[in-house]
Amino acid sequence: MIKVCHIVNLITGKSDGVYSHLKSIFRNYDRNKFEHILIFQGGEKVEREIEELGVKVFVSESLKKKFSLKAFLDIHSVLKSDQIDIIHTHLIKPYAIAGLINIFTKKKFIFNYHGIFLKNNPYYNFIERSIYSVIHYIINLFGRIDAVLVPSKMSKQFLMEETALFPEPIVYYNGYSPRQNFSGLNASIAQRIEELKKNKRIIALVGRLEIDKRFDRAVMLIKRLVTSKIKVHLIVFGDGSLKDELNQLVQQHKLNYSVDIYGYVENVECLYKYFDLMLFTSDWEGMPLTMWEAMANEVPVVAPDVGGFKEILEENKCGLIYESGNLKEAEDKLVQILEAEQFRKTLGKNGGAAIESNYTERKFIQQIEKVYSNLMTK
Repeated sequence: MIKVCHIVNLITGKSDGVYSHLKSIFRNYDRNKFEHILIFQGGEKVEREIEELGVKVFVSESLKKKFSLKAFLDIHSVLKSDQIDIIHTHLIKPYAIAGLINIFTKKKFIFNYHGIFLKNNPYYNFIERSIYSVIHYIINLFGRIDAVLVPSKMSKQFLMEETALFPEPIVYYNGYSPRQNFSGLNASIAQRIEELKKNKRIIALVGRLEIDKRFDRAVMLIKRLVTSKIKVHLIVFGDGSLKDELNQLVQQHKLNYSVDIYGYVENVECLYKYFDLMLFTSDWEGMPLTMWEAMANEVPVVAPDVGGFKEILEENKCGLIYESGNLKEAEDKLVQILEAEQFRKTLGKNGGAAIESNYTERKFIQQIEKVYSNLMTK
């Protein structure tokens, strides 16, 4: 039995890409060969859902702090007492803490890149990024990184351009397997969308309302479309620190009749069947689960050329790409899909077929478990 300990911070269970990645592993892993453990900063929803999947959970609230000696002690205690074979870290702080610990514990060690590392990371100031850069150098000076995982070919390129210290990253694709028998459809939202669809096309955004997602650009795109007399409605699902700011922006541009902003909605995928298009406006991404969900539900995607969007959407002909930040190009791509019904349907069907044939969760977990097994044979 191979014991894998995942260490992560910042997950809330609400539209978290990293959390979705972890749940995909925990739902599908081979229970005859592997045992998974999670260390994170705490949160009732995440604890409950992960334990329901049969995964042991340890909470270190010290991971919420910028720096805490107790976080080192908590993680070291779990690694020692549970006889961990592989440390699988996600995000910068867990990587730094566990990496320093592993100089002494000498476990097999994985860093999982999820779309951004240290360069231009808005969640840390200059001093914090400098400190983490020194830690990054020290960890690799001792050769304690055994594997680096990245969610796309583009992510691999970006990470290798940023740092030459890591071993060559291994590319994986999260993929997706459509859920059966969803429960808890929000009937009032469904009714609202059905009413809107009588004379409008529905554009959806699903994700965290944080700075990297740049949902403000989506609002400006809707303003451009409405000004051009195109009948569209933007529906936003997600929670985060910028929710109030986004609502203010909608009011400022008098778009109350063209934009609905909901918070986090459970089982939001139940509503995908009502969407005409899924929009992304991010400054950076790894490979968001919502893209896979849209494809699985035959919803075409319009996304910026960041992360792994281009290599999936263009290769499988299930969406269109625009230059990041170029609102004119994004507008043109939206209009191209919205005004051509057959084209829109073809893109959607291509996405569904791609998921079924090439990008299932089963293939994803096989990739990850192959990495685990290979590490244990070295």
